[in-house]
Amino acid sequence: MRLLDYTTNNGFLPHIKCTSVDEAVSRLVSELESIGAVTDGASLTAEVMRREREGSTAIGGGLVIPHARHIGVNSVKVALATLAQPLDIPAEDNRPVDIVILLVGPQDDPRLMLWVLARLARLVKSSVFLNDLRGAATAEELQQIFLNADENKPE
Repeated sequence: MRLLDYTTNNGFLPHIKCTSVDEAVSRLVSELESIGAVTDGASLTAEVMRREREGSTAIGGGLVIPHARHIGVNSVKVALATLAQPLDIPAEDNRPVDIVILLVGPQDDPRLMLWVLARLARLVKSSVFLNDLRGAATAEELQQIFLNADENKPE
């Protein structure tokens, strides 16, 4: 399985302007909803942000990975936004967040979502990967970075 298989063409938003993680998540969910991958975007956004308030997923390196399983999600999906202006969100390294990777999945199948989350966790350890995302100017470039990560994946 390739990580790119869990993305959608419109799920890559480069250099968006937003003032909060809530806003970034809402925009990413809206993109997923527009293609039918999510049936109730408002409810999903609320669930993702509820979980985020319980425990931040800002893991350092300028990255936050909000995630949730929800009844209104048909299959595991990953959507990504890079931010035009970093957000001051508490993280271990105190680095402002400028990359948001949203992971959502169906409520009844946690195994696949955990596999994708584990794959993302390994991938984002690479500062090269994160810097490549920051440098991407278009959605197509962001997709290509994910494709390259899949092709260079150690077995």
